[in-house]
Amino acid sequence: MSVFVRYLLILFLCGQYATAQPYYTRVRGAFGADAFGLAPRGAIAAEAAFGYLKKSFWDVQGGLGFMTRNDFRSPTLSAALTHCLILNPYKRKSCIPQPGRYLVEGYFEAGLGAFMVDRYDDGLYRARSRQRLLTPSGVAGFRFHLVSRKWIYMLKLRYTPPLLRNALASHAGVGVGVGWR
Repeated sequence: MSVFVRYLLILFLCGQYATAQPYYTRVRGAFGADAFGLAPRGAIAAEAAFGYLKKSFWDVQGGLGFMTRNDFRSPTLSAALTHCLILNPYKRKSCIPQPGRYLVEGYFEAGLGAFMVDRYDDGLYRARSRQRLLTPSGVAGFRFHLVSRKWIYMLKLRYTPPLLRNALASHAGVGVGVGWR
């Protein structure tokens, strides 16, 4: 492969990150808590953003929770991959790389997620459970970021319809978190 083709390939693959100044505040990572949504009852979650574009980015989230019902108890694992599109981009001035403090940014978020349960947790004492091991879900909702000097405070409102029937799945949820730049 010629040197020109190699440089052209590198420019094509990495050029969007170097030339596009985003119209939002980048989140490196975050942690928080989710109530319902992807996790059947609740979870402690961590997330990381990547794939920054001019008005959007990708986000991956993972969570660990616990749920109980009358006849079933289990630890839960939840995960999601979403694409976030900013709804209120700010006007960037060429000399200011970051927006001001206490700015509220709103995003539309859509993607796929899933949760897992240990369906044999009660199997030692009761009959075999009929819960699904893995339940995929769609994710659509809004997320709001309150940007301060050091931290980014997040609120997520999500609609999470399960793609496979499961009595444990919840159809909507809320999450709060703290992220850093």
